[in-house]
Amino acid sequence: MTVIKNLAFCDKNKLKNLNSFVESELDLSAFYPFPVDFLHNFLPFGLKFLNESFVVIENDKIKGLVTVAKAGRKKIKIKRLLTEENSTEQGKLLINCVINSFLSKGVESFFVIVDKRNHPVLNMFKMGLGFSPLAFETVYKTNVKDLLLGFDDVNFDHIRLKKAVDNKKIANLVNETMYSNMRATFAKEAYDFSIKPFSSLEQFVIFDDSKNSIFAYFSILKLNSSDYLLDFVVKKGYEGYFSDIIKFTKIKLMKKKKFTSLLVRIKSYYSNYSELNEILKIEYQTSFENEILVKDFLIPKKQFSYERMIFNDATPAF
Repeated sequence: MTVIKNLAFCDKNKLKNLNSFVESELDLSAFYPFPVDFLHNFLPFGLKFLNESFVVIENDKIKGLVTVAKAGRKKIKIKRLLTEENSTEQGKLLINCVINSFLSKGVESFFVIVDKRNHPVLNMFKMGLGFSPLAFETVYKTNVKDLLLGFDDVNFDHIRLKKAVDNKKIANLVNETMYSNMRATFAKEAYDFSIKPFSSLEQFVIFDDSKNSIFAYFSILKLNSSDYLLDFVVKKGYEGYFSDIIKFTKIKLMKKKKFTSLLVRIKSYYSNYSELNEILKIEYQTSFENEILVKDFLIPKKQFSYERMIFNDATPAF
């Protein structure tokens, strides 16, 4: 008999017997402990703020796991999908179960970010589950040795921590910088920039008080004990501020004792993607691309064959 349960109601130690879980180099610390996860399960969707994981169980053994995160008032991000060998049906069952469950709670859009080099995973989401590729992101990576180079004196008086009153302005900045045909799917609300409990995200803005304006927003996310991710949005025509963001982030992270590497991410649905990408190409040598796949049920469903999938979030945030 096959059943699907929220991981909050299961023995997490059983994940250690899931080969794909071991291969993914995850550990149980990636999941919230009882009773936090148990109580979070009963919150209405509008109040959810943590990742949630679901497992498919056969004969008291976990055969697959999916982790999702709330990514907006009506959006869900699929962050992780792990299945055992010869258990692709369970993987598809998990995804469809999650979609149906959250649809009943008012969710309208689901998305996933997949490394472009991972063709089996891309084919499974596109052909097997009906997700559509709408955009991509480019991620540049540098290590601590690279960051030691190129420092000079910079005045950062125009950079400060984000305040709650900035949220609406940041949402407007993000939406105005997007291509108009992408806003229906990727548009942001002020709510999306609120500080979430248990988050390791730091948020900053580049501002001009005399004009009561915000020209750029960026965030620094701690991925693990030594690696960080930089996300940013710069107003069209103000791309010159990007060099300040990079320098500010480098100086801040160099003060971290265990800092090892920095990932810098830019998304193709921003209208100044090309200009900012050229700057990053000069700054960094190592990069890779991820596809952003979306399912919003406005696209007719199709049925195709698919491959077995073991997927772990290509980048930890959107």
